[in-house]
Amino acid sequence: MEETAKSAVHIDETVFDGQVEQGVELDYVLPDYCPDIFKILSCTLTPKTASYNVSGDGRLELDGVVYIKVLYLAENSNDVYCVDQRYTYSKTVDLSRKGTVLKAPLVTLSMRSDYCSCRAASPRRIDVRGAVSCRIKAQTCAEYELPQIPEGLQVRIKEVPCCGKTLFAEKQSVVREEIETGASGVAFILQCDTAPKITDVRVIADKAVIKGVVTINALYGVANADNNGCSQTEKMTADIPISAILDIDGITDTHKTFSEISVLNAELNPKADSGIISCELLVMCRVRAMKEEQVNIPVDVYSTEYETEFTVNPLKIAAKPRSVSQNLTVHTTLSSDKGEIRSVWDVSSELKNPVCRPNSDGELVLSGQLACRAFGKNEDGVPFMLEKQEAVEQVVPSANVSDDNTVDFTANVVDTGFSIKPDGTLDVAATIGFDAVLRSIDPVEAVSSVAVDEDKPKDRSDEFALRICYTNDSSDCWSIAKQCNTTVKAIMEENEIEDSDAPLSGMIIIPTV
Repeated sequence: MEETAKSAVHIDETVFDGQVEQGVELDYVLPDYCPDIFKILSCTLTPKTASYNVSGDGRLELDGVVYIKVLYLAENSNDVYCVDQRYTYSKTVDLSRKGTVLKAPLVTLSMRSDYCSCRAASPRRIDVRGAVSCRIKAQTCAEYELPQIPEGLQVRIKEVPCCGKTLFAEKQSVVREEIETGASGVAFILQCDTAPKITDVRVIADKAVIKGVVTINALYGVANADNNGCSQTEKMTADIPISAILDIDGITDTHKTFSEISVLNAELNPKADSGIISCELLVMCRVRAMKEEQVNIPVDVYSTEYETEFTVNPLKIAAKPRSVSQNLTVHTTLSSDKGEIRSVWDVSSELKNPVCRPNSDGELVLSGQLACRAFGKNEDGVPFMLEKQEAVEQVVPSANVSDDNTVDFTANVVDTGFSIKPDGTLDVAATIGFDAVLRSIDPVEAVSSVAVDEDKPKDRSDEFALRICYTNDSSDCWSIAKQCNTTVKAIMEENEIEDSDAPLSGMIIIPTV
């Protein structure tokens, strides 16, 4: 028998979703120009991505860096001193499934600090212990080939809207900038946050042009002429423009694009004896493109002449991509047991372990751990550092989602505001930038293989040209035709039926074919 031409369905699959952990240890002896340690104010571990790539056999090679920052006070002094160190490590993760080769995966990395402890082993020695982790998610666009179905068979086709093949491209770039603070000198950076934002995306001749800006917010210590500490801090904000041209074969202006700018690594270093801060960013620009199309999927098959067997493969076909973008505000309170808060240098926050799920009201719910940190001085003029981490949950308005939706999202703090309340506590408002791509999922049992046994012809009765069948409302033309070993076309013509999918009831004439 002749066979029909093959076609294919493209399905986005998550092939890896896990994490790797890395312990961090530092035994640091202060240099001679640093005063002895009297009190440790804070110790933070900030993990970043130095570089990564995926080899041809599906192995992820990850180089990470952890910035260790210890702030401390010397005896009989309110000046703050800083110890900055770097801890580097490498990891190799096999992303491919057993027996398969992973081709061009879309990899998303999320770094976080798990825990950190710091103690002064002596007035000249710091002992740091901690751990960081990286969540790794790898996605690929898999091609499922629909089977070759022999000619002459009765085939039930389901027309399904799908996204077609997902096109994507990404590009890493290093951006360097020198930022003039206006200060006479910068001693060190107490903390730094980055907030990327896309300003424009254009599709031109198999290319996507993406433009944006990375806003850098930093708190730095003003250099003290008498020592290498600081008693005064200043805030700095700078906007660094970002642009990239990504080659994406087949992309057109009919595709729906989803773009992202992320900062994999950010390093700020003050220049000696100046108010200039040297900034180096490792930036990732990424574009995904989808176009909705219709695909005809065989879901049932039989022969009117021979016994037929077939197998099915369950497919989860995604369609109708749409984007949801919201700014969510989360409030929390910080308080100090070291005296009333008199002045605040800066407050920063971070959303850890974000999770997004639909609820029963058709909304998206974002949850995670909000970690806040505040620097300032109490009523006695002594510097302090406050930390707090608490569970938060926010509803994304007007998401209109259901359980059959997939959600790819990013959620990062883009701004942190604060105010000192009359009782001496801090009211903190963190603004979370939430961006998501939602797609509805249509589960389909697709025919995967067909076997026609020509050695087993079906029993046929040629005594009657017509038969009569009585049906209920659960029957349609296909189910009756398959049961009675005829064709849908013959039933529709004989009974003057216009819609083959309409439920049938009552007497139906069954023609013999």
